[in-house]
Amino acid sequence: MERILEVDNLKISFKTQLGRITPLDGVSFGLSKGETLGIVGESGCGKTITAFSIMRLLPKNAFLGEDTKIAFRGKDISTLGKEELQKIRGKSISMVFQEPMTSLNPLYTIGWQIS
Repeated sequence: MERILEVDNLKISFKTQLGRITPLDGVSFGLSKGETLGIVGESGCGKTITAFSIMRLLPKNAFLGEDTKIAFRGKDISTLGKEELQKIRGKSISMVFQEPMTSLNPLYTIGWQIS
């Protein structure tokens, strides 16, 4: 099966007033065509940071680990520039944010909106 997404050794650090913190260190997973992936866990465990990392929507004080690789359809998107990312965001890869009332339109089915 074709591998759509491959996240290898995801490490995210934040520079803060108290120093550098690393909430994610060594997260790896993959997603093949036709599969569905659910990321679950308690509040504050890193689900949102993981998704934001894939989409490269992290704040300016966030840093990807040197060994982190995020491949979408075989292309390492962890190193893409802003213009290259804009070409795939929303068209080829997207996410539904945690607040569904602002992300989903109640006039359409969820299946239609996600597909």
